[in-house]
Amino acid sequence: MSHLLNLHFLSLLTTAAARSGSDLRAVLASLELGIHTDEGKAPILPLSVLVALFEQLEARATTGRFLFAYTDIYNFDTIPALSAFLASAQSLRQLKPVLDWVPVLVHPDLVFEINDHGDAMSLRPKVTANDPRLVDHPLLIEMMMAIVMRMGHQIADSRGYITQIRFKHRPLCDPSAYEAYFQCRIDFQASDNAMVADSHLLDGALPGSLPLAHSRAEASIRQYVLGDGIAPPLAMQAEMQLRQHRALLGEGLDGLAHALHIQPRTLQRALKKAGSSYSQLLAQVRKDMATAMLRDSDLDIDSIALKLGFNERRSFTLAFRQWQGITPTAYRIKLTQ
Repeated sequence: MSHLLNLHFLSLLTTAAARSGSDLRAVLASLELGIHTDEGKAPILPLSVLVALFEQLEARATTGRFLFAYTDIYNFDTIPALSAFLASAQSLRQLKPVLDWVPVLVHPDLVFEINDHGDAMSLRPKVTANDPRLVDHPLLIEMMMAIVMRMGHQIADSRGYITQIRFKHRPLCDPSAYEAYFQCRIDFQASDNAMVADSHLLDGALPGSLPLAHSRAEASIRQYVLGDGIAPPLAMQAEMQLRQHRALLGEGLDGLAHALHIQPRTLQRALKKAGSSYSQLLAQVRKDMATAMLRDSDLDIDSIALKLGFNERRSFTLAFRQWQGITPTAYRIKLTQ
């Protein structure tokens, strides 16, 4: 056997193959794939093998697309903290970190680029493999988009937050099947691969919101999943401090460094290494908190500004306009429409 599949992945493949009428046993034999039963994690499956596996299962499907059957049942049941993180979110926007974690959670060669601007958020799936045959591979791109969409629907129990999907490739089946599955406008042979979401719908309150459980689940993920059992990287610790201790939002770089028991220069270097900076981190945390607080009608704009560490409402308004393209007041009005 040249490559081994972990039991959870095999379970998903088995169910999806049964639903789509594909012959999993024949495909596993053709690709000489075995089952990992030893202790510890199975080796990462090369992307080329994953593509070959999906291509053959798609080709053998007789009662529908294998890919859609697979993404319908995709889950993170082997990572309870992640399941809790997803289920306890206050809004879909609060789940953005999951997209940053895709290289760890799904495959190191799969990433999402996020452009959150104004009324829309664009998610662009990317394949970073060195093999040019795998870059923008239709099955990988469709899989990434479908998993994001289905998970969003399961958590929010609603459709409509994805307004458009663009594929660079031609349709792999009848275009109407895509529209029925994704429930939005689909453009093929586009200039890029992208999902476009309604930014305001992403801020809608979710029924399972449990802020404390969500925060603790994230801390567990960062330490035991992303950190491989050791303390989370310093940049992640800095973000956690800001999110969990709101008073630090107005204390500046020195205040945050003091809370972490390190020198400010050490924190600056850690953030730079992570591709960020103190100002970028502060802005992102404030933005996330602001959009959540604006859903609470009992909080006036002045109070929100103070809670986020701004000295005055005007400074908060200017910052929020940079983040969302509109004022906090206008944003709150849109939430009620």
